[in-house]
Amino acid sequence: MSLIPQPSLGGKKLPISIDLAAVSWAQHLAKKMVRFGEGRKGEAPNWEGRGGDITPGRAGVPITDREYWEGRWVLCPVRFRATTESGTLELELADAVAAVSRERHIVSTALTGRDGTVKEYINEGDWAINLVVGVQPTEDGEILDEYPAEELRELRKILDVKAAIEVQSEFLAVFDITKIVIKSYAATQMTEANYQAVSISAVSDEDYEIFSNEY
Repeated sequence: MSLIPQPSLGGKKLPISIDLAAVSWAQHLAKKMVRFGEGRKGEAPNWEGRGGDITPGRAGVPITDREYWEGRWVLCPVRFRATTESGTLELELADAVAAVSRERHIVSTALTGRDGTVKEYINEGDWAINLVVGVQPTEDGEILDEYPAEELRELRKILDVKAAIEVQSEFLAVFDITKIVIKSYAATQMTEANYQAVSISAVSDEDYEIFSNEY
């Protein structure tokens, strides 16, 4: 990936793919900004009312003013709660990024003499969840300049629970994910700052009610 100077950004360099993406997006928005009706060639377009020939669109503009973001927290908190024999464990992390994916269970059956297969939908599979959380040491709401060893131990207590864990975040709530089972987690020591990232792999879990007529 080559780098090119950006005069509009004070001579800073950005990946060329970002610059080309911005140009393509600008062209895409320019095409969406105005839509002309059919059969109006040679006439002035009509801007009046909702049924006019021109439907203006509004392009989204990112907030790039540094002063706007100073003093603002832009984080994605996540909350864990687990029940153990010794009691309930609860933990809230202020910084977390989640990724989810889901695969449908479909049985494909090949038929003799016919191309393709017959697909039978079975059900929706579990959500596969990847979480990257950040741990920092705090005291009385202030971030400390030391390694978050104690905070990392508290997180490990949650991750080592051998049962479903309740989880809550705005992102996961969109996909109706309220419980997860931890499959694995990993952490690489970070010595350049008072911050430790932990990667978590999990699958969703749901409560089921199974009824039987056989006694």
